Amino acid sequence: MEEFKKRVLRQQVLLITGMLIACFAVTFGWFAGELQAPDNLREFILGFQTSLFALLACTMVFFAIRNSASLAKPEDLKTLYISETDERTLFIRQKAGSTGMNIITYGLIVATVVAGSVNYTVFLSLLGACFFVAIIRGSLKLYYRNKF
Repeated sequence: MEEFKKRVLRQQVLLITGMLIACFAVTFGWFAGELQAPDNLREFILGFQTSLFALLACTMVFFAIRNSASLAKPEDLKTLYISETDERTLFIRQKAGSTGMNIITYGLIVATVVAGSVNYTVFLSLLGACFFVAIIRGSLKLYYRNKF
């Protein structure tokens, strides 16, 4: 259990660092500056990038609070350990190709955000690819969750 506690503490440091980066990105608007695109599309890209970073910050806040509460109470830490090491959940993730799909999804999201500041055609193409991968990933997860 001590090893898991160290892992949760490392996660906590990464979450706080990520929250700070996401908050700075939203606050200082590190995106879509002088993109040559129609006004309504430029606003859509800026809104997408801002809301994505805001969602990222909120998600990290949620997990940081969950980890802090778990570290404070040993029974909550044990519950978190059991939920993260549940064999059925791990099997479903493995069957759905979760690790590879996570890498592809996060890579596409980062590329979409970067492309939003460079070229709107590439942005729209990558956004479509993100939605396609997300639909496939969700479908596989639902399929294997119901199958097993």
